[in-house]
Amino acid sequence: MSPVPSGRFASMPGGHLLRAAILTATLVSPLTVAAATDTAELTDLALEDLLRVDVVSASRFSQSLTEAPATVAVIGEDELRQRGYRNLAEALATMSGVYSSSDRAYTSLGLRGFNRPGDYGTRILLLTDGARRNDPIFDQASFGNEAPIEMDWIKRLEVVSGPASAVYGSNALFGTVNAVMLSGGDVDGSRVTLETGTNNSKRLGLVAGQKLDGDREWFLGFAAHKANGNDLYFPEFDNGSYDGHARGLDGESYEKAYAKFRWGNWRLTGNYSARKKDIPTAWYETSFGEKGTWTRDESSLIDLRYMGDNNTTWQPSFRVFAGRYRFDGAYHYAPAPDAKDYAVADWVGSEFHLAYTGIAQHRLLFGIDAQWNTRVEQRYFELDPNNDILNTNNPSRRVSLFMQDEWRFQPDWLLNVGLRHDKNRDFVAVTSPRVALIWQATQRLSLKAMTGSAYRVPNAYERFYNDGGVSQFGNPNLQPEHIASTELAANYRFGQSGRIGVSLYKNKMRDLIGQTTDSSGVVSFANQNQTRARGIELDAENQWAGGYRLRGSVAWQQSRLEDGTTLVNSPRLMGKLVFGLPVALGWSASGEVLGMSSRRGDKGPVPGYGIVNLSLSSTPVARLGQFSVSIHNLGNRRYSDPTSTSMMQSAIQQDGRQFRLNWTLAL
Repeated sequence: MSPVPSGRFASMPGGHLLRAAILTATLVSPLTVAAATDTAELTDLALEDLLRVDVVSASRFSQSLTEAPATVAVIGEDELRQRGYRNLAEALATMSGVYSSSDRAYTSLGLRGFNRPGDYGTRILLLTDGARRNDPIFDQASFGNEAPIEMDWIKRLEVVSGPASAVYGSNALFGTVNAVMLSGGDVDGSRVTLETGTNNSKRLGLVAGQKLDGDREWFLGFAAHKANGNDLYFPEFDNGSYDGHARGLDGESYEKAYAKFRWGNWRLTGNYSARKKDIPTAWYETSFGEKGTWTRDESSLIDLRYMGDNNTTWQPSFRVFAGRYRFDGAYHYAPAPDAKDYAVADWVGSEFHLAYTGIAQHRLLFGIDAQWNTRVEQRYFELDPNNDILNTNNPSRRVSLFMQDEWRFQPDWLLNVGLRHDKNRDFVAVTSPRVALIWQATQRLSLKAMTGSAYRVPNAYERFYNDGGVSQFGNPNLQPEHIASTELAANYRFGQSGRIGVSLYKNKMRDLIGQTTDSSGVVSFANQNQTRARGIELDAENQWAGGYRLRGSVAWQQSRLEDGTTLVNSPRLMGKLVFGLPVALGWSASGEVLGMSSRRGDKGPVPGYGIVNLSLSSTPVARLGQFSVSIHNLGNRRYSDPTSTSMMQSAIQQDGRQFRLNWTLAL
């Protein structure tokens, strides 16, 4: 590996890619907003139709992007299928201000400069069709291959930037990601996908669905994946005792299933996923270069929902749900005894919402949410001989009330006010407000001013996990962390399907929960001092006749602790360029150029980088199907992500050039 000086981009990609993204974001405009429309091609839509593209995650009801009380971006089904993103993280990392990091155990998502190693997305809320997916033990939002859902099952992705505790409660500090899932009518048939690629990776995907007579439809999805992973080299372990190579220790496999049934106003959804990952990094001081260290995550959710008719003054809706999350971790220590982690959470909950449109120019929403985490168990024990070190069960509960009013007090002015009151057991109640003022200045120009606050309660892992002081102590006295945010945003639409937008934001965070390390190297979590962040995001997109499309973005931010220290894993500058175009003989090309500046790590600076990903896909042909080939990291650039305190390495190298061949056949 050729190191790149700190503060600079990797040679070829970094500087040039970012400058290309800046130029593109200034001159063109993205297509993602339009891609959210399901029934028409963007090039056939008038500007008025584009303005009416709806999202549901910003306010819990359907509204246009220009009327949403937040900065919202959408990746539609067309792009999801053409680009062939392998998981949520790959797709979301193409959005403005979003980036992902991997420690070769899990993939975490960062937004607006915040993605602390070891936190695994606790400050971003993940939803599927509006249902919370962060688990009650670790608060983890899973975006990599460990995510509970597959890309094949998603209709569109909605990314809401900024605090949303006024709508969803805990975890929605920096953003909310909602995966709108396919329904039977979106598929109207069945298809099978076979995929193979680098490192002997294999994947099978099945999707089927149909809309029946009346208001009935069903959808089923299944996926299974297995890969050997890379042989890796870690210079920190090239020390005489080891040669630095971890061979055959990066394998991964998963199985996932999803089902949705709708009849009239009722909908029943079920989801199951299980993923096992071998850990090659010798984290938590496990034996380097030897098999036996791995993690397994299992998640399930069942959800029954009733949605009232939208054409009445009173529109009630309610849902009941039950979920389970289980974590198993095996740690190989030689010659010391091996150890295991076990964690399991069971929860049930219900929600009742009531929308009222009987007052002129107002749309009111009232709701009550409750969730009972009936089992929140963590165990850590040594094997041979068996020795229990940690065995705790800390059930919890939350009850919430919220209201929201969307008031059109002038034809071109909209005021959105939301307020939520959450009572979590063991903590003082938290009230979270949000206010957004939206002005449709012209048919093409919209302006937004937004302010709000959000919070996150410390999770069971942060409060109670204690492995006897081997690597971590618990801290049951942790208190919730809070964020206050203000943002100004403008969007201008041009031509038939063009858009350019800019957002300026300022965040102030207090009682930040972060890792601290004592003199013996043992980690614990503590409430820390204030953190301040400010930034600007510029994005643009456009689509032209003939299937040409382009979107790009540039994001600059600065996040600092109270003493002036820059946050770990917080890039100052990011640039993105995503494109799609027809080539020849029914084939199309698409890809992205991603650039990021250097980041501070816990153990030193991590250089910036730039990579190019490329895909070629054919037009579907009856009885022959559709073929696509994808190349990740086309230039085979060497780049790394910062590590957490659980690892000896200063950074973890990411994958070089990776190939994938995909075949999809409609049955």
